[in-house]
Amino acid sequence: MTSATRERLIELAERYETKDFLKKDPSQFMHRYQEKKDQEVMAFIAANLAFGKREQILSHLELICGSIEKDGKASPCEWLYSGGYLKFFKKSDKSFYRMMSHNTMLLFCTTIKNLLEKHGTFGEAVRRAHEASDREFLHQTIASLFPAECSIVSHGKTSSSKRLQMFLRWMVRDSSPVDLGLWSDWYSKDKLLMPLDTHVMQEAVKLNLIALTPAGKIPSPTLKLAVSLTKEMAKVFPGDPVRADYALFGLGVDETS
Repeated sequence: MTSATRERLIELAERYETKDFLKKDPSQFMHRYQEKKDQEVMAFIAANLAFGKREQILSHLELICGSIEKDGKASPCEWLYSGGYLKFFKKSDKSFYRMMSHNTMLLFCTTIKNLLEKHGTFGEAVRRAHEASDREFLHQTIASLFPAECSIVSHGKTSSSKRLQMFLRWMVRDSSPVDLGLWSDWYSKDKLLMPLDTHVMQEAVKLNLIALTPAGKIPSPTLKLAVSLTKEMAKVFPGDPVRADYALFGLGVDETS
């Protein structure tokens, strides 16, 4: 990596990691709630629905928040405890958002609810499970808490699990106008992995941070590639490698808007 590229990444991170980033990003939804346990749950829902067109992502998250408000509690956790989600999602294979059916969302929400009832908060459920396991990466622990048929949560062993990595960025990175840092007291941000979003991959190729395949295509977003890019970004942001997500993602969005 050249010194010019390093300076460019730092400048881009400074430019994009601001409160304005929230306006068109799913991370805005976790900031709507004050209680830590509600922020965790809303963040997890938002992150796992963060694929496809941004407008569609935000509109479907607005529908969920509308149901939470309609339930009268203004609390994602209470919405789950009270069964408000059972009124919103129907027992059906009909699509809620793209390939995610109502039945998938029911299983997803029921699993979160069960974890809350057992551990008090989602974060505590993840912390206990991770400390009791020998898994290398935290996203693997989270996936293990959900049944394999809950397809909204990535279970692939070689997948980069982009949505889970983004969620973890929100939960672990502190001192940020975007990320909440709710888990920074028990998990270190230097262990986070880069979320391999399409924009991130495209800009990383342009900056020669990752190589094209022999066929001249952008490589598949694998866990191995996420680890490799994260190590490269640690040279630019020591101790906080995924800050580079703002630089690469923000630049990619700007170039396509």
